[in-house]
Amino acid sequence: MSEDGPEEAGGFAGVPYVVPRPAAELAPLLDWLRSGRPAGERLDFTAGTALPDGRLDLCKQSLGAEGAALVADALAQGPSPIRHLLLGTDGLGDDGAAAVAGAGTGVETLYLGCNGITEGGACRIADQLRAAPQVVTGVWLKRNPLGGGGGRAAAELVDAARALRTLDLVQTGLDAAGLTVLADALLAAAENGRRIERLFVGGNPLGEAGARALAEVIAAGAVDELYVSAARLGDGGALRLAEALGRAPYGRLVRLSVASNGIGPAAAARLVAAATAAGVELLDLGRVRAAGVLGARDNRVDLTAAEAIADVLASTAGHRLTHLVLTHTGLRSREAHRLLDRAPHATTATRFVLGQGIATSVKRRLDALAAHVPLPTVPPDVRAVRSVHRTAPPDPDG
Repeated sequence: MSEDGPEEAGGFAGVPYVVPRPAAELAPLLDWLRSGRPAGERLDFTAGTALPDGRLDLCKQSLGAEGAALVADALAQGPSPIRHLLLGTDGLGDDGAAAVAGAGTGVETLYLGCNGITEGGACRIADQLRAAPQVVTGVWLKRNPLGGGGGRAAAELVDAARALRTLDLVQTGLDAAGLTVLADALLAAAENGRRIERLFVGGNPLGEAGARALAEVIAAGAVDELYVSAARLGDGGALRLAEALGRAPYGRLVRLSVASNGIGPAAAARLVAAATAAGVELLDLGRVRAAGVLGARDNRVDLTAAEAIADVLASTAGHRLTHLVLTHTGLRSREAHRLLDRAPHATTATRFVLGQGIATSVKRRLDALAAHVPLPTVPPDVRAVRSVHRTAPPDPDG
């Protein structure tokens, strides 16, 4: 901790304390927003940047609640070209978050990560979305202190934002009980024809109990992409997800990330087999960037597990698992050779993402077998939160 004290050193999840900038510095941006003119090219203001694709990037611009309210008011004054509102690490708090949630009828993306938003603030966001004719498709709340009540607040968001496709709750303090509440809301939405496309719940202490709730969501086909890395799933949680994949509609779950969950070799191999049988296209067993900070343990793949993975991929005709991430799993050249031995016999090529400690020749030969496999696409909702002011691209898993 720094000598300045806990707030200045960093609050919840290491989010720094933000000193709001003077409101007068927002004047050029506010004038442009009130004009309703589109950004034909990148426009840089004293605070923030507007981009031609409809992003208004105000990440790390120290708006504070007052500045957020001014931006929201300017957006609400008429038709606006802004579709994606990025307000990460801006010291919004609950009041600022509630203000921007009602910013305008054309806003599709609300990126509100690292803003000290509580459960109550998330519920206020839901109230704003419910009361206005919003078309919000993505709500990003990573590293906000929602706590144990975050599941209830997230359930309110699912109910309120009828067009919601993406919900991010990474490192929000969500626990297994809260996840169960959220899972019920996701299941209810799916029954009414409103499936959430992608759900990010990594970096939370979910454990096997949380995996039990996620298993029901998977089995019902209620999400297309599930990112649950660094969530302390362990073998028990991985096996619950594997069992759920056996009950899921084929091809419904397209991407699954369980990186940094302390999953052992046998459970990891079982999960790969279940994902292969269920039509999953991308499975990530690697490591997230925040693993060290979160104290998250690596998954492990040994020789026996590598042989089992190689066999299932080679013997499952027409499977869809074209991307398998195995970085930081203890995989070495001996294990990678097992993948290489069987890969030429597979009817579907798999692009393996491997880490250090593996002979370059083995990597090259595996890469050659999957050279025709396109790299994973970046979904539009994820592209929409790319910021020119954050020092690194968003890592949704944590």
